[in-house]
Amino acid sequence: MIKEITSINNPTVKFTNSLKQKSEIIANHSVFVEGEKIVNDLVNSGKILQRLFVEENKISKFENLISKFENQTYKISESVSKKLSESVTSPGIFAIFELPKNNQFNFDDKFLVIDNLQDPSNLGSIIRSGIAFGFKNIVSINSVFPYLPKVIRSSMGYVFDVNFVNLTVDELAKQKEMHNFKLVSANLNGENCDNIKINENFGLIIGNEGNGVSKALQNLSDITVTIPMQNNVESLNAAVSASILMFNLK
Repeated sequence: MIKEITSINNPTVKFTNSLKQKSEIIANHSVFVEGEKIVNDLVNSGKILQRLFVEENKISKFENLISKFENQTYKISESVSKKLSESVTSPGIFAIFELPKNNQFNFDDKFLVIDNLQDPSNLGSIIRSGIAFGFKNIVSINSVFPYLPKVIRSSMGYVFDVNFVNLTVDELAKQKEMHNFKLVSANLNGENCDNIKINENFGLIIGNEGNGVSKALQNLSDITVTIPMQNNVESLNAAVSASILMFNLK
């Protein structure tokens, strides 16, 4: 039976909004998502849906989905929909899914290293490009938590298809010795990325939005590349740079 929520002060609404914070996501082993495409894609991929929220004026639009999860569904008022949404215009559909379990991280395939990356939207865009270019494994070093709603939304839900591992620089160095991969980092004085061909396993380092790749990771890198640019442009957005380098090096 569909339950109904009309007040933004409802405990379920407060709990759902709490899942926009890293600590609550981890503590409750649950993630919050919004938007028709992401919700449907996660359901179709077999992710475990815990709760479904549909705005009252969109019940008929999503009746097929609701019929599958009637016991988990909440009909919500427009005010509750606006309270839950992080978009300018509420999509009218939200869900809570079980926090995914990472599959075994694969250092024997090309992977990304995100170094002190702090912008959720940048990470989401990088993940989306990474999936497109075959980078399904990501090493995170002091970077933004990947299951924040902004990351999920900007990745179009592809964050659920990525394997993450949190490491320190020293731990990455140990893995490098064990698995014998190369590390590639970007620098203005590096080689033109158009001319680089890598025929072995490697990790591509994406640096902090303001400071780039840290000195410690630069020192650990085997190859340094740069993106050739015109008209005195010195740098690109981290997600744009990552996408160009992944495409060129894949």
